[in-house]
Order: sequence, then C-alpha cells, then structure tokens
Amino acid sequence: MKINRYFILGLSAFLAVSSAASAATIVASHDNLVLNSQSSTVQDASGNIVVKYASNNIRKSWLKFDLTGQNADYSQAGTITLTLAANSSSDATFKLALYALNDTGLTAPTWTEDTLTWNNAPGNVANSGNTAQKNSLDAGETTLLGTTATIANNTPAGTSFEFNLTNLSTYLQSDNTITVIAMSSSQTNAGPSFSFASSENATEGWRPTLAFAQVPEPSAAALLTGLVALMGVCMRSGRRR
Repeated sequence: MKINRYFILGLSAFLAVSSAASAATIVASHDNLVLNSQSSTVQDASGNIVVKYASNNIRKSWLKFDLTGQNADYSQAGTITLTLAANSSSDATFKLALYALNDTGLTAPTWTEDTLTWNNAPGNVANSGNTAQKNSLDAGETTLLGTTATIANNTPAGTSFEFNLTNLSTYLQSDNTITVIAMSSSQTNAGPSFSFASSENATEGWRPTLAFAQVPEPSAAALLTGLVALMGVCMRSGRRR
C-alpha cells in the first residue's frame, strides 16, 4: 500500500497543476489610428499608433485582438498592455484612456486596419461639434477600462501601461475578437501627439498585447481521466494483497 500512497500523492499534485488554467499572450491582429481632419482617409500605423486631444487634428487608435483558436477562458479577466514608441513630449503631459467596444451586435468585427477611418470607426463620435464631443466615444457602444495617472514630460520610450478587462466575455464579438480604443483623455498642450507601438513596430517587446487565461486542452483532460482510472486499478490491486 505504500507504493499506492505515493502514487496517489503524486497524482493529486499532477491533477492540481494540470487542471489550473495556463496563461497566454497575443499581439493585436489589427491596429490603426484615425484623424478627424482626414475623416474619410485610412491612416498608416505601420509602426506606431497615435493619440492626441485637441480641437482639431484629433487622433484616436483602434486595436483588435483575435482569440480564435486560443482556447481562452472567457469568464476570466485579461490585461491589455500598450507601450510608448517614442519619448513623450517635452512640452506636454497627458493621460491615456483605454475603452473596450461592447458586445452589442454591431458590425465592429468587420473593421480592419486597411479600412478604418474616422467616419467608420466603431464606437467613434464622428459627426460631433464641440471639442469635448470630438474627443469622446459613443457611451452606448464603449466602456472605459481605465485612465492612467498623468504621464510626465519626457517619459521614455519603452514605458508600458496596463489596463484590465474584468471579464473577456463582456467584450467578445461574434468573430471571437476584442476591440479596444486608445485616446488621450487630456493633455496640457494641444500641439503634441503621443505615439505607442503598433503590432508592426520593429521592437517586438513593445507591440500591443492581450494576456489572458487558457482552459486545459482536451488532450490534457483525457490524460487526467486515464490516470484517475489507473489509480483505481492500483488501489483495487493493493486491497487484494
């Protein structure tokens, strides 16, 4: 029976580790900025996405994360990380806000970085009048995930900022994607814009990411079932001796 006890203890530890969700991280599959002064023009975010709060030449950025085939546990939280691609301005401080597109049955999953404009960006307030409205999003289609503390002048490139999605399923679109929107919620000088690394940035470690939990693979579950059956055989064998 001593062997069986050791076997059971080892199997219990294996079960505890194997049944725990593992962590995964993916890079944005699509991202681009939009510009209100070129409202019908697709911008180029081949290296950076950009944010800017102003009365004109406003910039907001959309990012999409594709969870297809990732075996994500949609009941758990996720973490979005954005990283400055250049030193922030010496002339202005700012705050970075990140919003998520709600799962409201919109046509948002069809947007791509090659078609996104100010006019068609999902959740954008495109046809608004005053500065505050133009620098906002549709409250019925988006949810604020968080706003940073004031980001100081000359904050160095490579500085990262994290935002939490409390439950992935809340923002999951019908094609298994999640869309988030980055914008400057305020800045002390309307002149500068602020650049964050896009999914095509040359520095891989700066690219925007979504970290999330995964559920155990079916093959792992089948292995656990087999081991439990084997444990039962060993226990019965021990009782006969």
